[in-house]
Amino acid sequence: MVSRIDKLNVGVAGIQRWRHEDEVHLPEARARGPAYLPLVRPLDEILRRETLDERLARHLLPSEIDADLMQPRVMSDTRQALRARMAQAAAGAEGQRGRALAAAADLLDVEVTLDAEIREALAALLRG
Repeated sequence: MVSRIDKLNVGVAGIQRWRHEDEVHLPEARARGPAYLPLVRPLDEILRRETLDERLARHLLPSEIDADLMQPRVMSDTRQALRARMAQAAAGAEGQRGRALAAAADLLDVEVTLDAEIREALAALLRG
């Protein structure tokens, strides 16, 4: 009786021509590879994501902001200088870019006007 497995038993029965070059060996002195050390930071960023409140706070108060910019007089001067630059850039630009620059200049103009009104109101309060 012939089993059904005998037909599947196919393989190498013997080596007819053996050459020394066919022999494969690993090098005797192995160089060590770099040691694997897991990085803590990327895993921490994946496991502990920022909440919306943390992201909003980071965008509102960037760490690279100039501390002098928080002084009212410097902020006011910066707004006025930026408004003038935006208006100048809007005059030289065309199309959608020009409209966006003009809108930014108008927004800064409103900010400068509000800033002046606040200063006047505070001065009136201090005068009594």
